[in-house]
Amino acid sequence: MNGEWHTVDTDLLVIGGGVAGSMAAIPALEAGLNVTVCEKGRLLDNCGSVGCGVDHYLTVMESGPEWDTPEFLIKHLPGLTDGIVDIEVAGRVIHEMPRILRKIEGMGVDFKDPRTGTYARHPSFGLPGAYHINFDGTDFKRRIGKHVRAGKATVLMRTMAVQLLVKDNAAYGALAFNFRTGAWTAIRAKAVALTAGDVNRISLNASGLAFDSWHFPYNTGDAQAMGYRAGASLANMEFVETTLTPKGFSAQGLNALVSLGAYFLDKDGNRFMFKYDKKGENARRAVLADAVVNEYLLGNGPIYVDCRHLPDDELDHMEQTLQIDRYTLPAFYQQKGLNFRDNVIEISISELSIRRSGVYFRGSGLAVDTRGETSVEGLFAAGDCATVSGGIAGAAVLGHIAGEGAVERIRAAQGALPDIDWEGADTIRRRAEASMQRPDGLPWKTFEDEIRQTVTDYVGVRRSKRGLDLALNTLVALAKREDELAADDLHGAMRVQEARSVRLNAEIMTTAAGAREETRTRSAHRRIDFPEPDNDKWLKFVVVEKGEDDSPSVRAVDACLPLSHSFARRSQSSSQRRAEYAATT
Repeated sequence: MNGEWHTVDTDLLVIGGGVAGSMAAIPALEAGLNVTVCEKGRLLDNCGSVGCGVDHYLTVMESGPEWDTPEFLIKHLPGLTDGIVDIEVAGRVIHEMPRILRKIEGMGVDFKDPRTGTYARHPSFGLPGAYHINFDGTDFKRRIGKHVRAGKATVLMRTMAVQLLVKDNAAYGALAFNFRTGAWTAIRAKAVALTAGDVNRISLNASGLAFDSWHFPYNTGDAQAMGYRAGASLANMEFVETTLTPKGFSAQGLNALVSLGAYFLDKDGNRFMFKYDKKGENARRAVLADAVVNEYLLGNGPIYVDCRHLPDDELDHMEQTLQIDRYTLPAFYQQKGLNFRDNVIEISISELSIRRSGVYFRGSGLAVDTRGETSVEGLFAAGDCATVSGGIAGAAVLGHIAGEGAVERIRAAQGALPDIDWEGADTIRRRAEASMQRPDGLPWKTFEDEIRQTVTDYVGVRRSKRGLDLALNTLVALAKREDELAADDLHGAMRVQEARSVRLNAEIMTTAAGAREETRTRSAHRRIDFPEPDNDKWLKFVVVEKGEDDSPSVRAVDACLPLSHSFARRSQSSSQRRAEYAATT
């Protein structure tokens, strides 16, 4: 049946065309390699989490002060991440930040404040220096996407990858379909980069609308799901991230508020954050969210954000940049008759995402080494689907690192690519297309709603063994109904694949959360039956891999060691790996 397939042979296949994916493509294009980008969105220039813009970028700049050096920030990583961080990979990312900042500026992105001609840098989220640049990043992704297109990459838009091609623990491509035309493509590649973002649509939100997400709702854990099925190791999947949003409207912008000096007030107008952290409103995101949840539980809600004390120039800058991430936000406030200058604004907790647990440099997803390579040879990962993440900057830097690592892997490749198992490929295709042939089947929306309700009730920001067990039983039962999922058209068939990814990620998250019998990083993983951190037993990564029965298998790995030391594929010694890392930094 391979005559019904389109086939593509390429050097590097990038799955996900956002910031991390585009930045991964660039080194390969610069090396003269063939690159194919597989992206669900309509336009490369406007796809991904910041396709419509971004208002902040975290970076070391080496501008002179001690705090603005890689060594200073790396020294603080254990405290910033409660000890659960891959120092080796995070250190590589931090060291590369100044170089990648300059490279992005060379693409035409202007990080400077037009009012002053300088970088508007602010402290935020508990970081030990003013690493965040607040800027007008309306054209940030557009500039990077243009650079990829100028490099002559082949871009397959409206195309969803559903299955990786792997032989002998080495990746050699993927199967994908176009959900506008229905065409299926088998792509063989010498290396594959998974850069499809975090896991959203996994819990209920304040508005009740699944796609009204504070983060990108089309990132549904496809990379994590494909990597898991291919045998790759995942880590930190028990950690979730939530944020504070205007009540009734999911939007980004918390970074701008806290970095510019906003206060959080309880119902009586009292500031309360210093009860929870010595840095007050400048605490880590996970601490902020946990404090607000606790204040509500204590009966001190509603909770408000107060910007009325800020100087006019700061308010001007905030108004200018807040609408970049969500351009409808000003209209929302206008319709409510509210504004930050004159009113306190009621806030609420957002839905959950499996992303980076409310801290920087500890991501949740595919475990990677200092080249961005996973435990599957030739399979790379970057951005919010990888275990080292730092927002947009982290995606850009690790994406570029993964692209450079892929170039090395491709140049070292020997022999022809494996033949495609067409019988297996046809089975994958038939299963996906069968969803459009079930007029009385289970709607994907109904299926997802049950996942979200289950996660919200039992795997949210307050967890217990009983609740996690109930959730796991429900999620396993839902897995048995996946072949009942129904779609009205090709677009719906894509949503069915997303729903499967969401469910699998929810099961992985729940399994990992059950394994970590402690509380770690406040709202990121709070066990009410184990309410305190336990460094003696749980200063460890929880690593999840596909077991023999295809269900998640969990093991604990010492957090003092890089995750790559546990990769089964690695044959070099620890000293060789350390030498490799030293050479890159």
